[in-house]
Amino acid sequence: MRVTTLGIRNFRGIRELDLDLGEITILVGENNSGKTAVLDALRICLRDLGPRRRVVFEALDFHLADATADPASANPIQIEITFSEQTTGDWSDELIGRLDRDNILQVDDHDRSHVKLRVTCAYDPESRDFDQQWSFLNLDGDPLVGVNERALTGLQREVSYYYLQALRDVRHHFGEKGPFWRPFLKDARLPPDQRAEIERKLREVNELVVSSHDSFRQVHDGLENVQEVVPLAAGDVVSIEAVPGRIFDMLAKAQINLGSVTGARIPLHRHGEGTQSLSVLMLFTAFLEAWPAGAPILALEEPEAHLHPSAVRALWGLVRNFTGQKLISTHSGDLLAETEVHQIRRLARTQDGIRAFRVSDGLLSPEETRKFNYHIRQARGELLFARCWLLVEGETEAWIYPAAARATGIDLHREGIRVVEYRQTDVGLLAKIANALGIAWYCVGDADTSRGGTQANQTRASLRDHLGDSNEADLMVFPYENTDIHLLQNGYEDVYEQFMPEQKKAGITGTPGEPDYWSKYFDALPKRAKTRAAAAVAAEMEGRAGDGVTAEIRGVLNRVETLARDA
Repeated sequence: MRVTTLGIRNFRGIRELDLDLGEITILVGENNSGKTAVLDALRICLRDLGPRRRVVFEALDFHLADATADPASANPIQIEITFSEQTTGDWSDELIGRLDRDNILQVDDHDRSHVKLRVTCAYDPESRDFDQQWSFLNLDGDPLVGVNERALTGLQREVSYYYLQALRDVRHHFGEKGPFWRPFLKDARLPPDQRAEIERKLREVNELVVSSHDSFRQVHDGLENVQEVVPLAAGDVVSIEAVPGRIFDMLAKAQINLGSVTGARIPLHRHGEGTQSLSVLMLFTAFLEAWPAGAPILALEEPEAHLHPSAVRALWGLVRNFTGQKLISTHSGDLLAETEVHQIRRLARTQDGIRAFRVSDGLLSPEETRKFNYHIRQARGELLFARCWLLVEGETEAWIYPAAARATGIDLHREGIRVVEYRQTDVGLLAKIANALGIAWYCVGDADTSRGGTQANQTRASLRDHLGDSNEADLMVFPYENTDIHLLQNGYEDVYEQFMPEQKKAGITGTPGEPDYWSKYFDALPKRAKTRAAAAVAAEMEGRAGDGVTAEIRGVLNRVETLARDA
């Protein structure tokens, strides 16, 4: 069984959210955008919830609309979880039979099976406590009648929800009470004669150690005097266990060592944080393989924690093959670089509350998917975390706009703005993907009127092809003829002069005061020199602070700053 849709109402920071989930779902978004709330909502309903109506929600689980809100007056929490077959026959006849006997199975017109669970919680003024209810629903969303208490327990037997949080303390997970390590310690399935033989040898080793340690004799003799004050057992009342004498005692003290680069065997907790975090993940998978129980749903919070980017990319190959449905929250662009774009769900705080965005199936053609994977996802996965993309034509703009932002005191990183070049890809495709993921965008290009506006026309055509006749024309602007020419005309000719060969300059006709002089100057610059000049202008612009930023460039930055804050 697989969760296909999740509806959340009035739970923590989420007022209203509907989320569709796949076999692998990657949750991305800024801090406090609801990622952990999604994972916790599933945990509460699929693992913590019990048939006896024990309240599993806390007061601060209610959505508090403002600073004066109170859980007792807040709107009720409602969580709806739908399990669905992807195609007819996905579920086994045995599973369908069990669900049908519990009276919770629903079948649609396409002969696909579904189960819908709703959990609610609200403050009850009469009892002065929280009232929690759960029910199974029909396909219209109405509660089913004739469903007994065993139905919930039955569903939870069919589905096992495991949640591994970002804080993975290896001492806890590999300790005697660790939830995934403890079953291995308790699983001492040995024949009685073999157990007896092992424990006999353990006693022999213990006696050898104790007898070889002279100071133990002094401790033994001293403790024997206890019985002169307090009566104890007959015979030898003192025994020293240097080595555990029983199997379960020995297993309780078991620990795992990993070899270091020198070959030394070092306990897990003495390795680096990344190795510890990865070890817990691997223990998790071993647990799932050794104790399978129901269809597993695995919730992993930041599996990349403490890992080197190369290790993160390698890790994804393992995570992808974990048994069961996988829900993963991440802040790693390197992990996204290995993830299919259709698996990503971007959660964002909007003026209408937290919303989920995704690139829906069929939105991109195979060729568009290839382009996006090559130019953005695999090379710059971190762009998918931005609030706003500033789409710029080429490398010069990619140097100039971040420098201009720093010169004018705009922190692009804090505002969630990323500068994205589109010359080597398709600007319309980038805008379409940004729209699908709820990322604001603003496109800047060269007017290029001296060459018939060829590049400008191509940019407009690409946006129109991908976006249709939308009202997004104000999101593209051509503020200057050419970025370099614009900079030459506005006080940066001395910087470009450093990269202009004398022979090339001598061939330029006219003077700086003539209208087309700087166009000729720019055309005379060697191609390689243009990139170096752009980097030098960027450094100079920062040195001049706000005075070095033209009104056109400043206007673009102000616009994207507004878009990012409104996103």
